[in-house]
Amino acid sequence: MIKSKALEVNIADYHVDVEIDAKYSMLQEVMSKYYGLMEGLNTFLKELSHPYKNWEFIVKEARGYCLEYFHLMKKHPHGAAAAGIYINIFTDAIQSTADKGIRTDAVDNLLLFLQKIIKDAGSDIEKFMPVVNDCFNQTTDYPQKDFFLFVKSFYQINNLAEVLYNHTPNLTTNYRAINLLLLKYYQHTYSYWQEKGDPKAWFAKEAEGIDSIDQLDDLFKDVSLERIAEVNKQLDEIIKAENIESEEVLKELIKLPGYSEIVEIYRKIPGKLLDAGKKRKKGNQWKVIFLFHIMNISGLSMIHEEALRSINRTLSWLISHESHMNIRKLLEKTFSILKDTSGMYPATALNCVLNMGKGVYKTDESDLVNFFIDSVIDLGFQSPMINGVGDD
Repeated sequence: MIKSKALEVNIADYHVDVEIDAKYSMLQEVMSKYYGLMEGLNTFLKELSHPYKNWEFIVKEARGYCLEYFHLMKKHPHGAAAAGIYINIFTDAIQSTADKGIRTDAVDNLLLFLQKIIKDAGSDIEKFMPVVNDCFNQTTDYPQKDFFLFVKSFYQINNLAEVLYNHTPNLTTNYRAINLLLLKYYQHTYSYWQEKGDPKAWFAKEAEGIDSIDQLDDLFKDVSLERIAEVNKQLDEIIKAENIESEEVLKELIKLPGYSEIVEIYRKIPGKLLDAGKKRKKGNQWKVIFLFHIMNISGLSMIHEEALRSINRTLSWLISHESHMNIRKLLEKTFSILKDTSGMYPATALNCVLNMGKGVYKTDESDLVNFFIDSVIDLGFQSPMINGVGDD
């Protein structure tokens, strides 16, 4: 058997005898009384100390240990230092891997852990505030590309700030760190939606018969450019405050609409368009047009799967009620979206194809059926998502 010297050298490089880095000894100390947990903890710490880290495993394990055993950190005299180590693990993951999924999980888990500290620390909150504020400052300093992961996170920064406001009524330190973080969060939020343009203007250009919508301005007012400019003006007034570290500034900032509030408004618009267009029998058409718009905005990725399911249901109705020319246009648009999303939501995408196919075949139009078949073939096959060596 021919052996590859290069392969032998490569394998030898990866076989490293790992010793736990001394900087993680504080985590061992906090857990030292619980012998049943130490073996799993040491396995986790060895992975952290390994030169070739499995960041997916690390982020998952760090989440479990920091959330489930925060009560041990709270009681331990060096608990704040241990909490700081877990925070650093998440921030290292954000900076050390290019995998977007792992980085998103690291951001989510970091914000969730900060929320856990603030909610559960109770009378010990001042002990933990230095590491919490350090994390706020570090987050504020992230470049735009990394910071946007925090802006889009399921655990919103403005909600975290509200938790801090509600759980620190007698805090002797100031709110400078969280207020500066909030300012950057809102600036990025409003700047992003301003760049996306006015959804009402887009819809007016794309849809037919919108002159029959009496409440068009009302439907879009909360995500209009005018509304974004209005809250931006409020933000500018707050920025001018001399006492940026004050509780009063924090109180004013958490009143402003955050990223998730804007996403929630977008989520409800298709249903409102459906109701508004019922009299003219345009509701489903208007609804699906705006759902396509949602799918084309990357910043709405958290509601893309829900929007795709809604497109699926609405198309089934439209195929049985629209002209064949309009159906073909809808199919073209849907398949173009499925090409971009089938890898992320394979089950939803395939279900959408199935339901479209059922509707198309019921029309008994050979040209439409052939177009559908060609589109399915062009969509391609779902390949196995093998990315490399896993935990096993």
